[in-house]
Amino acid sequence: MSVIRIKNARKNESSYWLPSFPQHGQHVILTLIERYWCHIASTGLGPVSRGKFNQQGAALDAMGTFGGHALPGSFFILFSLWWTVQIFHRYFSSLKMGVRFTSSATFPCSCLCGRAAKWPIEAFLKIVLVTLGLSLEIYTGTHGSQFVALGNAQHATMFFFFGLTGIFDMLVYFKMPLPPDMDYVMMVLALMVEGLLFNFHLHGRTELDIVIHTLLVYAVVANIVAVLLEIRYRHSVLAALSRTLVLFVQGTWFWQVGFILYPPGQNVEHWDEHDHDQMMLAVMMFAWHLGVDLLIMLVIGGAISSFHRCYNKKGRESGIAMRQLIQTGSDGQTIVSLNDDESEVSDIEYQRPEMDS
Repeated sequence: MSVIRIKNARKNESSYWLPSFPQHGQHVILTLIERYWCHIASTGLGPVSRGKFNQQGAALDAMGTFGGHALPGSFFILFSLWWTVQIFHRYFSSLKMGVRFTSSATFPCSCLCGRAAKWPIEAFLKIVLVTLGLSLEIYTGTHGSQFVALGNAQHATMFFFFGLTGIFDMLVYFKMPLPPDMDYVMMVLALMVEGLLFNFHLHGRTELDIVIHTLLVYAVVANIVAVLLEIRYRHSVLAALSRTLVLFVQGTWFWQVGFILYPPGQNVEHWDEHDHDQMMLAVMMFAWHLGVDLLIMLVIGGAISSFHRCYNKKGRESGIAMRQLIQTGSDGQTIVSLNDDESEVSDIEYQRPEMDS
């Protein structure tokens, strides 16, 4: 029995096979199948539907939008900047106190006071933001009562696994009986799922689309390696900053992908997705993202270093002033000076009580 190919009305390419029938029956079968696929493409019913719909109900090829890339990019940028500040702050604090730097998957909000400074604010913020992002992806990918956008489903899946990292951060904070470094392990799992989704996100895309998403997959793989190195070298500030840098690059590159593929505004010139020169430009822009993000982190580190130096200087000056105020006389008496004018006798002497013999 021979086989014949039929045409996919949705993609305008031959991709489906079926056994051939006698000549008088082939025309009827092919006609029915073509009508079926055209009905699928126009109504959005069935598993092949993967886009949004216009007012007439025609399927639109909208696997992604600018907002769909800007939203996760904003989350990555937010957490990477937060980690940068906290890692540098912990590093310079450890130098001041003479203790060894130790990294962690999450960081408390040291700007708060009292017990609030130890609350798992980061984990709580992860859960809230991920819930928001996942809800928006599901809402925008639903037409009527049916979920139709597979691109939104991939983004929602990514959000879900990053939400799991927030849940495990909470469990680690409340000292649940978990294996060690489970917060790091869940971070690696979330990044692996992200890389897996975007690696198979490229079928049927244009050449430029494939290039920019492949660069994103490279960033995800580098992020996984950085987290694994941080698990191994918990006392290395470079390992912690590497994890932060690659996540920062992911966030800014998400925004860049949105500007390239779905530029906001009506008068914005679109990229030629089949031009090799523009693919080279995209790769160069990725390198610039890496360099600029690194410079931003160095600026943040320099600002925190200056803050710690000024804080330590004021602390030393206060200590010197206190030592000048509190002195010990030759007879063993403690003298507290309350006036800078040496001509006036304004010292209060505290005499140690004599022990009875």
